[in-house]
Amino acid sequence: MSEINGGESLFRLVFQKLISLKVVAFRFALEVVKNRYMLKCLVLRDLKSRYTGSFIGVFWAVIHPIVTVITYSYVFSFVMKIRLTPDAGTNNFLLWLLCGLAPWIYFSDTILRNVNVLIDNKMLITKSLFPSELLPLSIMLSNLLNHMIMFGIVGIVAIVIYKKITILILYLPVYIFLLSLFGIGISWLVSSINIFFRDMGQILVVVINMWFFYTPIVYQSSMVPENLRVLLRLNPMYYVVEGYRLSLLGIEHQHWKGMLLLLVLGIISSIAGGFIFKRLKPDFAEML
Repeated sequence: MSEINGGESLFRLVFQKLISLKVVAFRFALEVVKNRYMLKCLVLRDLKSRYTGSFIGVFWAVIHPIVTVITYSYVFSFVMKIRLTPDAGTNNFLLWLLCGLAPWIYFSDTILRNVNVLIDNKMLITKSLFPSELLPLSIMLSNLLNHMIMFGIVGIVAIVIYKKITILILYLPVYIFLLSLFGIGISWLVSSINIFFRDMGQILVVVINMWFFYTPIVYQSSMVPENLRVLLRLNPMYYVVEGYRLSLLGIEHQHWKGMLLLLVLGIISSIAGGFIFKRLKPDFAEML
């Protein structure tokens, strides 16, 4: 009987914690919605700060990824002579690589820029009752606009090569949303922890660099030995990169499995990241 009562108590405690977590997450989301005008201003401020005074301005958002793609394409296609197999959906390595690099650049740049976003804006946080949760979100939305430019380039290249875009392109907005949901959770997490543990930025650079090569961006997943492919399936970015390629290259595949997993991970990431950010927020001003 005591074991049953103990089990019920544990279940009740877990249930109460889950309810508390949902309440905090809901209030957190309401604050973001309530301050949407301020969020818009922060996004515009970030875009202006990045490109104002630059000779070619916003075109740097195109030049940087294009140079990266050309460099990787030269190294892996012409120097290492990697050839795509038929299941890649195309024999054009440049287009295939572009489809994989586009989501990675958006994701990695969002995370790395958000590590120090609270420290860089400490005057806003320490001198006023500022909704600091908007800062990581503004960086993500700013990068999302740049990502749309990159996506436009990928679409143009695909049309030039294939003369058409298939209906599977409609999956792409879903993958962009799921990637953003996953990314903002990590951004809230690392930006809040970095206030208390300043080595987070250095650690994250190492993690992102390793993560890149553990994701099949410059190589096909079919090149990975069968007994190691389980490691790929534990990598959320594997499903994102594959999803982008399936959508842009028009490869028929069961998208829903990867989407479902990304949805679960995105919800967990955003709720957990928002919850930790909210709990640590009262101490931001003191630590800054």
